[in-house]
Amino acid sequence: MVEEVRIGIIGAGRIADLHVQGYQAHPGAKIVAVCDSVPDVAEQRAAEWGAAHYYIDYRALLDNPEVDAVDIITPHNLHAPMAIDALEAGKHVSLQKPMAIDVTECEAILAASESAEGGFRVFENFRFYPPLIEAKRMLDSGVIGEPISIRMKAVQGALKHGWAVPKSTLAWRYDEAQSGGGRVVFDYGYHLFAVALHFLGPAHRVFAWINETPNEQGWVRDSPAMIVWKYRDPRRHGSWEALSSDDMVVRSDYWTEDEWFEISGTRGFIWVNRCTGKLMDRPPLVVYADGETTETGLDEIEWDWAASFRDGMVDFVDAVLEGRQSPIDGIEGLEILKFARAAQKSSREGREVHLAEIV
Repeated sequence: MVEEVRIGIIGAGRIADLHVQGYQAHPGAKIVAVCDSVPDVAEQRAAEWGAAHYYIDYRALLDNPEVDAVDIITPHNLHAPMAIDALEAGKHVSLQKPMAIDVTECEAILAASESAEGGFRVFENFRFYPPLIEAKRMLDSGVIGEPISIRMKAVQGALKHGWAVPKSTLAWRYDEAQSGGGRVVFDYGYHLFAVALHFLGPAHRVFAWINETPNEQGWVRDSPAMIVWKYRDPRRHGSWEALSSDDMVVRSDYWTEDEWFEISGTRGFIWVNRCTGKLMDRPPLVVYADGETTETGLDEIEWDWAASFRDGMVDFVDAVLEGRQSPIDGIEGLEILKFARAAQKSSREGREVHLAEIV
């Protein structure tokens, strides 16, 4: 039985710090190698994280027999080739969301994972955010009766109120060739669509209005946006409203973004009032059921966004050690991508789009 998982990190940007916290918190994980396309960054991060090896070519890292598993945290256009190469090299793979840029790439990853020795997952951190985990537990246990809908709202504010991130490290997210297009609806939106699917099941058809707004850096964000959908279960529906404004102060220790969620049922409601940031001074979790309101305060549940990364990495290591699947599997990862692409297609064409059209 494997007692230690030796980790190779591919892509050592700002978000990698949160991934590393999870590996460092797990007694069965050890970071042994780091790869980044910038040599100084690769060397510095390896020293910082205690890794014995550093590389600028990810294929050299994959050739290292000391690496059991890789965490791929790179621009989206690199996800498919890197994940496929890693799987073919016999590594376990955690791939930062989104799974890839299009359906063809996702299907190629799925095909590689089916014949691979190592496990594969798409990592989407909201799945591991404690208030959302508790909300899903309550929903599944019937606290608010039969689920009816989910309503999500998300805002992106001025960058100066959060992480200090160089402009050069963000530019690729606005380059369609590298990001796949859609900084808000596709890139950021993958989180929201993942939550919507996880709580109420697969979507069936989508209608969206997506506008464009330039930000303070001169890049164009695909928001404000309003996206509505029906689930395969005809009794259920959902919506997501996205807003981006450089005049908006979003208090955050991370990205200047925040999200809140309302899940409706036949007997009540569940509200999750924060996630990435600290926009609203409300309890993280509130439930109304059978005529009574219950609040879960800041001192009663772990609500810091970083916890979702820590717990997500711990689960990945545990899954490797235990020989099980860590969320999200490739089939669900592809379904989330179709969800996002259906919204974009709907807005472009001004019509309702069925997810089955996304091929």
